[in-house]
Formats: sequence, C-alpha cells, structure tokens
Amino acid sequence: MFTQNIREGFRSLGGTRLFRWLYEKFRYPFAPMYGGFPVKLRTYLGDPIPYDPKMTAEELAEKTKNAVQALIDKHQRIPGNIMSALLERFH
Repeated sequence: MFTQNIREGFRSLGGTRLFRWLYEKFRYPFAPMYGGFPVKLRTYLGDPIPYDPKMTAEELAEKTKNAVQALIDKHQRIPGNIMSALLERFH
C-alpha cells in the first residue's frame, strides 16, 4: 500500500546543525513539521504477495520492500512539488 502525495502534505525541517545540537544535548529528536496542505492523497494497493512456506522472513521482507518501491516508482512524482500537488487537487 502506498499513498501518493504524502510527501507534499506534510514536510519537516531537518538537516540543520541546530537540530543536531538539540538532539545531542537532550537526546530528543526535534523535527518541526509544517504543512497540512490540502493536497489530493490517493492510496494505491499493490498486487497481493502470495504465501510461500519455504520463504524466510528476510526474503519476505525484501520482496515486500521491492513491491512497495515499485508502487512508489510508478505513482509518485519525484521531486515533489507542493504547488503541483495543490493544482492536482483542483484539477
């Protein structure tokens, strides 16, 4: 399962030295979020992954990871753009 435009709906500030310093000082992950933009969110369900009793948990995890990545590659526009996601909502 994958939700399109979720990256454009909410964003977080990150990668700054201030947030790194705060984390090192207090051991609490500071990641201020902004957003709540009214973008159109669509959820896509992929094909079911058939059960195979011979498959290990690691193989199943890798197969699931590849299936979700295929959904992302097919349906998510990269790089994301908030304005295009907003326009998509009203189009």
